[in-house]
Amino acid sequence: MIAEDFKMQGVNHSHFEPFVNSVFTGMKADIQAEFKLIQVSVRRRINKGLFRENPFTLVFRCARKIILPQGLYQMATTNFDPMDIFVTAVGADAEGIIYHAVFD
Repeated sequence: MIAEDFKMQGVNHSHFEPFVNSVFTGMKADIQAEFKLIQVSVRRRINKGLFRENPFTLVFRCARKIILPQGLYQMATTNFDPMDIFVTAVGADAEGIIYHAVFD
């Protein structure tokens, strides 16, 4: 897991921006769901002690009407190497449940 953590440090918002409006297949244990990436937001760095130089947030929507458990989902889509991303449900709209993935 430590090697994966260091690999994630090189990931920034620009890795995800070309995939806005793409549908990712997210898998966790016996759960498989489709997550549409609807937004990539660069966040302001609160203090210089943060580990990540350029924090950002991904916003996904899942059309399922049930809230999936938060946790690491292996996310994959066309032309994107599968990546474990921690997502948390934060709300809902008419189209589904909204999930955030925060990269601090």
